[in-house]
Amino acid sequence: MNKMKKVDEIGLEFMRRGGKRLRPRLCEAVYRSLAPDGTADLTPLKDALECFHKASLIHDDIQDGDKERYGHPTVWCEYGVPLAIAAGDWLLAHGIRLIDEADFPNVVEMARLRSRAIQDLCEGQGDELSGNGDYLSICRRKTGALFALSAGLGALAAGADPEPYWNWGITFGVLFQVRDDICDEGETPALIALRDEYESRLAEITSPELARGVGHLVPS
Repeated sequence: MNKMKKVDEIGLEFMRRGGKRLRPRLCEAVYRSLAPDGTADLTPLKDALECFHKASLIHDDIQDGDKERYGHPTVWCEYGVPLAIAAGDWLLAHGIRLIDEADFPNVVEMARLRSRAIQDLCEGQGDELSGNGDYLSICRRKTGALFALSAGLGALAAGADPEPYWNWGITFGVLFQVRDDICDEGETPALIALRDEYESRLAEITSPELARGVGHLVPS
């Protein structure tokens, strides 16, 4: 019998398949907006963020029964559900380790923020699957949590308070999800109203300094 690929190989292969790497880019943008002359190596933080995102996609594809992503069969279609679950879990664990071993004086605070985000993500996904929670509550956690973590880690890497950037990331994530749902479902009155509301909210909390760093990432 031919041996299957190991779970780390499956996870890393999926990491390379595609995507916009929006969450790592957001982390970098926030850091640069706060420390334009900074020399910190953000690689472990950015790689961890992509690990968390890709792990959530592997699990999400299983839960939704989706069969294609990035022009390829989804991981569960290619390797089966048990190995796909294990590969997603490996990516989560690998991302956790990358942050734990990152060379920052406030790495403990980074780890706490990471745990907060992963818990929110799992709870949001769980509420969507179980029919609990309202649309915005699910968006804030399922989509917003990783954007919040991305912005918060960028702020922590620059030595800044992460909480305003966490809140910015939640708002960004809700707008991102609403716009994505408009693409999938069309311009319903409810979604259009939410899009307009969160565009306004994002504009209100985006300072000129932050706008210079992340303005090109704001959904449009």
